[in-house]
Amino acid sequence: MTFQRLDAENVRCLVNVAWTPGEGLNVIVGPNGAGKTSVLEAVSLVATGRVMRAGGSVAARRRGSERLRVTAEYGKGLEKTVVGYESGPDGRVWAMDGQPQRSALAIVERVPVMVLTPDAHHVALQDPAARRAATHWALFHVEPLFLDMWRRYQRILRQRNAALRQGDGVYRMFDHGLAQVGESLAGLWVRLYASVSPLFTQYAERLGLEGLATVRMRSPWEGSSLEEALRAGQATDERLGYTQLGAHRLDLKFFLDEHPLQTVGSHGQQKVIISAWRLALAQRVARSGKTPTLLVDDVPAELDRVRRAAFFTVLQDCGAQAMATATEDPPSLPAGTEVFHVEQGRFPT
Repeated sequence: MTFQRLDAENVRCLVNVAWTPGEGLNVIVGPNGAGKTSVLEAVSLVATGRVMRAGGSVAARRRGSERLRVTAEYGKGLEKTVVGYESGPDGRVWAMDGQPQRSALAIVERVPVMVLTPDAHHVALQDPAARRAATHWALFHVEPLFLDMWRRYQRILRQRNAALRQGDGVYRMFDHGLAQVGESLAGLWVRLYASVSPLFTQYAERLGLEGLATVRMRSPWEGSSLEEALRAGQATDERLGYTQLGAHRLDLKFFLDEHPLQTVGSHGQQKVIISAWRLALAQRVARSGKTPTLLVDDVPAELDRVRRAAFFTVLQDCGAQAMATATEDPPSLPAGTEVFHVEQGRFPT
């Protein structure tokens, strides 16, 4: 399913905007400050409650406005759903088909939204939490057991850490349960990694990467069981007061021609490789039967003409509804692309 219509009121510079995107690749064109990113942010708000810039939902309100609202129609026919988001003096409220929701979870489950920003490659390479978040996003949408499993793991981890801070050795009683759930989570990672890696290699090649891109999963207890690793690390955990090893430290490492990407990759190569990985995750979600929505904020701007054209083609082909921004009409857009121009916070008629 895809977004069929978006109505945004008082989101940044958008006073009252109605937009009907296409089901494939949509390119929103306009000068700086015209409202391109604000359109993407309206989609993000209604689907996840998250903004794409600093300041939270309060900062996303148009200056002088007490309240912002976004309503979207998602899907068609019997599967059509109307979702809504409102932020005002009384807090944030979501709705689905007219029914209030206590959180965005029901909408997030139905509407897989991935955000790609110009600095996404820097963040992904520098922050393990960002790499885990992207992986968890895909697992959430392709593995039905992931959310409950992750919540259980986090609960046991909090209990073990609290017991560690007490300093009486009671924390050991949580080791078996933490290891059991942690190993199961690692198994989900391995399965996702195996299915996404070939897609990643294919997309990196299509985006014109010169060299061999690889991604490897890194387990912090590699070579032993997690329970054995927890026992071996007890002294360190007691000294630090928290758990060092576990599924919360699973990670990915990216390589270019067998060398760490951070050390040998140019700015453009890093952007291509991380974009290829994120698009491969989106393709994996699409293959599970859901249609991801990709919010792509000026990501291809720093790519050369050939790679920029390849990027838009991959966006068209990855099984997602893509919404991308650009400051000028991109050349060589794939057939079927819908182009929208934004001026001063509105779509001219």
